[in-house]
Amino acid sequence: MIPAVAINQLDKSYLEYDQKHFIFHEMNLNIAPGKFIVLLGRSGSGKSTLLNLISGMDQPDAGEIIVNGINLTRLSEHQRTLFRRHHIGFVFQSYNLIPTLTVEENLLLPLELIKQIDSSDRKKVIDLLSKLNLSDRIDSYPDRLSGGEQQRVAIARALIHDPDLILADEPTGNLDIDTGKQVLELLYELVKKAGKTMIMATHSPEVIGCADSVFSIHNLQLLRSNDNL
Repeated sequence: MIPAVAINQLDKSYLEYDQKHFIFHEMNLNIAPGKFIVLLGRSGSGKSTLLNLISGMDQPDAGEIIVNGINLTRLSEHQRTLFRRHHIGFVFQSYNLIPTLTVEENLLLPLELIKQIDSSDRKKVIDLLSKLNLSDRIDSYPDRLSGGEQQRVAIARALIHDPDLILADEPTGNLDIDTGKQVLELLYELVKKAGKTMIMATHSPEVIGCADSVFSIHNLQLLRSNDNL
């Protein structure tokens, strides 16, 4: 079986006052398709950096990142962008919805980047919003939505193009506890039902029970808290 994500001998560092500081050094990881992986850790530990590397938005100093058999580190920036548009969905903490577009237009945008929109795509939007209890918000603009509603729209946007891999970066960080729990449950249900692979960076311990495997970043490596891979 081809891993959903394979990380081989990964190095990533940054410069501070001409001093090189490693975030990851010779990191290795294999994730099987259809698994839900949680990355735990405090702010600044490298969780977001790792998601950006896996998505191809950032490049490592050394090593390989392979997603569904495609070595992203061998692709050009343009090729990585095209790969991400087709195969990866990203849920951000800050929602990142386009304020001048309605909910429907925000969801159609990822599809417009890869194909010609037709009536079946609009039906897909309607069906997905229904699952997220947002049918009555289809013509609303983001500033008219609550934080929980905006994050549910962001989840819909990440799933609308049927990606193989979902990356979620602190998806409930801007929500209150109860709303965050509801959003997490919806995200987990939608992703697992579709058989997708999901990697979520979070500091919320309540998601641990749902995860197939939990990792924390320590001493430039990923430490596994459980082993259901």
